[in-house]
Amino acid sequence: MFIHSEIRIRGGWLAMVMLLTWPVSSIHAAIFTVGSPVGSGQCTHGTIQPAINAAEASPGADTIRLTRSLTYEPENNSIITSQELTMEGGYNTCTQVTSDSQKTVVSGAGGAAEPVFRITVNTGGFVRFRFLTLSGGDEDGSGKGGAIYFNGNGILEIRDSLITQNLAGYGGGIYAQGLGSDAELVIGANVVISNNTARYNGGGIVADQIEMSMLEPESILFFNEALGIGGSGGFGGGLYIFGGTRSSYAYIGSGTSGLGAIYGNTAVYGGGVSVNGYNDDMGTYSDSRLQLFTTVASNPAKISNNFASNAGGGIYLESSAGATNGTIFARAELWNASLEYNAAPEGAAVFAIGAETFLFSDTPSWFYLNASSAPAGAIPCSEGTDCGGLIGNVAEDINGQATSGSVVRGATSGSVYIGDTPFLGSELPLGGTLVQANEGANLIHVTNDDDCEVYLHNALISDNQTSQALIHIDCEGTFSVVDSTITNNTIGGSKLLTSNDSTVTLARSILWQPGLTSLTRIGGSQSITAMSASEVGSLGGGFEATFANPRFIDPAHGDYRLRAASPAVDFATAVSGDDRDVLGLPRDQDLPIKANVRGVRDVGAHERQSIQPLVLNADFDFSDLRLWTWFAGAWDGTQNVAGGSGSGSWKFAISDTQTPRFFVGQQCSHLPGPGRYTLNGRGKGGGNTVANRDYAKLAWELRHNGTEQCNAGTANVSGELGIGSGTSWGQASQPAIIDLTPLDWTPTSSITITLIAEDGGVSFPRNISAWFDGITLEVDGSDVIFADGFETFN
Repeated sequence: MFIHSEIRIRGGWLAMVMLLTWPVSSIHAAIFTVGSPVGSGQCTHGTIQPAINAAEASPGADTIRLTRSLTYEPENNSIITSQELTMEGGYNTCTQVTSDSQKTVVSGAGGAAEPVFRITVNTGGFVRFRFLTLSGGDEDGSGKGGAIYFNGNGILEIRDSLITQNLAGYGGGIYAQGLGSDAELVIGANVVISNNTARYNGGGIVADQIEMSMLEPESILFFNEALGIGGSGGFGGGLYIFGGTRSSYAYIGSGTSGLGAIYGNTAVYGGGVSVNGYNDDMGTYSDSRLQLFTTVASNPAKISNNFASNAGGGIYLESSAGATNGTIFARAELWNASLEYNAAPEGAAVFAIGAETFLFSDTPSWFYLNASSAPAGAIPCSEGTDCGGLIGNVAEDINGQATSGSVVRGATSGSVYIGDTPFLGSELPLGGTLVQANEGANLIHVTNDDDCEVYLHNALISDNQTSQALIHIDCEGTFSVVDSTITNNTIGGSKLLTSNDSTVTLARSILWQPGLTSLTRIGGSQSITAMSASEVGSLGGGFEATFANPRFIDPAHGDYRLRAASPAVDFATAVSGDDRDVLGLPRDQDLPIKANVRGVRDVGAHERQSIQPLVLNADFDFSDLRLWTWFAGAWDGTQNVAGGSGSGSWKFAISDTQTPRFFVGQQCSHLPGPGRYTLNGRGKGGGNTVANRDYAKLAWELRHNGTEQCNAGTANVSGELGIGSGTSWGQASQPAIIDLTPLDWTPTSSITITLIAEDGGVSFPRNISAWFDGITLEVDGSDVIFADGFETFN
């Protein structure tokens, strides 16, 4: 097992601490103004560089205000300092006292092929940029930093600024190079880094052996590009994280509303982010690491709509190892975050490759999604929601043509951890992970001639499309699927999961892909516990692998929660601790009257929280009347008595008919156990007189064995219940009582409910109208016939 190590986050927070603890002399900061005119009581300087020089000659903290009274073009300025310096726009004139927050444009266009700013911040120094637009930087050849080349052992902080349309060999927007352990690049709030180009690596930013953070709201890297000219480089369209003799860390938060933090970038490798390192074979052991996590609850973090022409549409990871000594580990760690709609010919969402050595075992790279301890400042998932995932990523080329690549690809000890994996130190409770609507040859494909690990825990994997097996693992490591649901994926061939030489663990999960072999394994070993599957022979069959339709609520509309009578409910033994399901809801919920097979835990990604509702879409919240069999009538959004405001009802109306009675709709529900069930609903009809009164009714049929089809065969007991007549909503004063004894109950016992509109008047020809809402089928809590002492199933 690979060891996960903790790291600390300083980016942003250290900047705040320094503000609060700066020496008293900084309170008497000097302010220099750049603009026109220059003179007493006006601007102190007419150009930027002399103002920088004056600030450096002034002890303590200083501020330079770049007013909009000048055009700053072409510019290539240099800052070398160990002091505190703030350079800000937001002033129209030099006499303006307070900032108006409008950005001052500083352009390098038309001048020397240099960055707009070269910045060296020595130990203890702190440089801030605010309310600036930096553009037109054009560092030539393999030079570093189009807008900014920053190095040193101090801090550069940028906020409320735009960095756009710059060009360099490395770091089209910013190249940040740490020369010591205290070096930091802090991207604060409201920073847009867009449309920058690197000839080689890092279209938006290069973070070279430095700690970088972009945690505050409304900052984004988008539409940047790393070209990889001449086949050299091409890593990191948005961000290139590079470790060497020192580690390099990037901490990324929620970013902008809607788009996230890293959007629409392109590269050869790592359209969104590339995490790499170079080992000099001199004994270096360091990290190159990305951490992406939600920092604004209403805006989950994501990397989306990026493209790589070779590999790693969203993220590319590549570790480095010397031939005899030293390693640099590449890893990406995501919490409550998503990779969405990224594309590449291989590794549409993620490509992770380790380093192969001659004398030692391979050096792995790691991709974690909701699978390790979250950093300080990370916003946890809200109860009732998922914690992000892999959504809509596609393995395709630049022409949009499908390739033979996979959505997540691991090679040479590239390992993948998706979902809560307790041995990595996950902090419970957590919700789970969605893996949906992705397309590729495989969803996950990991290969290695040595060790690798693939863990899928607490994940819902559905509605993906693959031309080969959904998941293919070919290595001598571990392949684990626990507390997960895999269903409704479109898969080419006949195999769902394939494994060569791996130790396979499948536990408390649903594999429901009819027509496919659940597990095809060559070599290695397998451990199967409390599985529900559409094919069980490959899992060994018997008590640990059960063939039983899991009875999802509404798979046609992507709802894979379990119905109350699902055989996957209360199927497995409980697990200690406060672990949660894919929506962050508590596990190990014991439902009344539902038989416990071996314990109270549900298998699969979802844990059902209560018996109710037994009737689905009972309040007709959906205009398509889903989950009901339609016979007649339509949804009516103008009439509603149950459910949320405007949720509507089911209306039937017909004129000039000779038929007195119409079946309107029907739903069949399997019953979770024996007991006394009560049926009721809300209804009304047209007319209030003897001549024109209509009725809304419920017919019901109880079948002891309705089969999996639910309503097959003759009903054992049936009846009808009037729920309304006249133009006001009504309800039966006494519900229909339906008893199902333990001797009569079977796993396919069912009740079929039919909505009926009936003419109750004497006029002819008939005009019939009826409305239905709030249909309920409940277990009578006052029933003592089937209490625990008598019940044989709990």
